[in-house]
Amino acid sequence: MRYDENTRLSRILEEYPWLEQELPRRYPELKAMDNPAARFMLKRMTVKDASRLSGIPAEKLLAELEQVIEKVQRENG
Repeated sequence: MRYDENTRLSRILEEYPWLEQELPRRYPELKAMDNPAARFMLKRMTVKDASRLSGIPAEKLLAELEQVIEKVQRENG
């Protein structure tokens, strides 16, 4: 599935729930989101919002998310 900068992270997290822990690990700028109260905000954010918060261009963030998803899918068969 392809996503764009207006895709809500909640949509991506529904399909790939393990990303909820992976995003703060992969992007130190999002570590502040690694607590129960902040996870609520993470789910409400769009890719564009996460891009602004992390300082990572939306296109790069999307590409990296897709790479991580593909890698995990290959590893898990």
